[in-house]
This record gives sequence, structure tokens and C-alpha cells, in this order.
Amino acid sequence: MKKIIALLVGGLSFVTASAQSDDFGLDFSLQAEKKLCKGVDFSLEGEARTQDNTRKVERWTVGGTLGVRLFQNSSKTFSLKASAGWKYMWKYNLAEKKDKYGTALDGDGNSVEYYEGYNETLASWRHRHRTSVGLAANYKPNKRWNFQLKETLQYTHFCKDSTDVNKYRLEDEDDLTTLYLKKTEGKTYRAKDKTVLRSKLTAQYDIRNCKLDPYVSADYGCGLNYTTNKWKFTAGADYKLTKQSKLNLFYRYTTEDDDEDPNGHLIGFGYSYKF
Repeated sequence: MKKIIALLVGGLSFVTASAQSDDFGLDFSLQAEKKLCKGVDFSLEGEARTQDNTRKVERWTVGGTLGVRLFQNSSKTFSLKASAGWKYMWKYNLAEKKDKYGTALDGDGNSVEYYEGYNETLASWRHRHRTSVGLAANYKPNKRWNFQLKETLQYTHFCKDSTDVNKYRLEDEDDLTTLYLKKTEGKTYRAKDKTVLRSKLTAQYDIRNCKLDPYVSADYGCGLNYTTNKWKFTAGADYKLTKQSKLNLFYRYTTEDDDEDPNGHLIGFGYSYKF
């Protein structure tokens, strides 16, 4: 137990040191799960997440998932489960500033760049909804260890949204500090669709005579209709409150080559209840 606490404290120290370059946020979630019949369950989940080093809200999410057990051997050490889910997300895009440069010819006829000002894209909410289908294989060789490999096909539709862009320009080319608002233009985010295949491997250990069940996972996402490679590395623990409820605490590092979401560190807190 002392070793686990020491590892968690060390991980939090690492997060504080590493968050200087990447973004850092908090994730809060609530989940309710109901067993409909033998081998079939349905869950509802809500999530809130922060960004910009926790200064701004990053997203709100609500959704539901239906799970069906397809197979379980007689010793209950191996099982297959299919799932289908849908969620709606409100994502907050932070304001963005982009410097603008023009070109001119100098006295020798060479093309040179000069600073004109900048464009400021105002912060705005963007909406999206996500449909996913998955297949998970669980292997439990004994009472303590549990391993899961889950493959998920994830389709996300980005809704059409808009915001404004303020264009600031220099009043005098010799004075780089005095700018004025030249004009404001509308910017439209076109609707688009993204499909990703995600592979997630999780290992969890049930500590004897302890309510804390630590786990680690690695999640890889590969774009199918666009180019992206996204990794999520997670370390956390479930804390059993009762037979029906538990708390979840985790640390996650995300890295990807897509500009949609920044690389960064996340500390998550969750509560789930089974009816």
C-alpha cells in the first residue's frame, strides 16, 4: 500500500514538472450502469473537462452505451463483450492569434517580409456527436489479475459552427506597437466526419484485503479516413466504496499528430454506480 501511494505521489510530481510544455487539465465524470438482463447492461455517463492549465472549460459530454456479453467460458476466466454507444460533446475552442506579414521590394529589388498586424479568432463552442461500436476480450487468470483488449470503431461528426475573426493592423509601419481594428469577419467551421480505429490494452490488479485496485492502460488510435496517430497512456486506481459504487482516480498523457486536440496531461476523477 505504501509503495502504491509513493508511486502516485511521484506521478503527480512528474505531472507538475512536465506540464510546463504541454497542456494540463482536469476530467470529472459520473456514470450509472443498469443490468437489463443476464449478460446485457446499459450505462449513462456525463463528463466535464478543463484545458489551458485548468483555466478554461474544454468540453461537456453526455452519452450512453449498451453492452452485450457474447461469450463466457465455464471457468469464467475468459469472456467476449460487444458494445455500442453514442455521445454528444460541446467543445470550447480557445481564442487564437496569428501574426500576418506582407511582402515588398527593397532598394535592391529583393522581396522582403514586413509585419502587418495579426488576426484574432475569437473563442467559440463547437458541437460534435460520436457513435462507436466495440468488441472487448477479457482474460482473468486468477482472482487478482484482469486483462482486457478492446477494439473500437469510432465515428465522429463535427457540426457546422461559426465564430468571428478580428483583424488588427498597424496604423504606422514605423510604429509596431499601435494597431487598430481594421475589420471583423465571420469564420465558418464546415461540417466534417472522422473515423478512427482504437485499440486499448488494460491490466488491473485486485489487491488482497484492500479497496484499491490499480491499473494501467495504453490506447492507440489510427485515423481511417484521415491521417492521425493518437496515443493515450493511463495509470490509475479504482476505489471500491460499496459493492455497487466506486471512485476512480487516474493520470493520463495524450500525444497525437492531429491539431484538433493538444498534447497534454490529464488528472481524472470519476464516480460510478451499478443498479
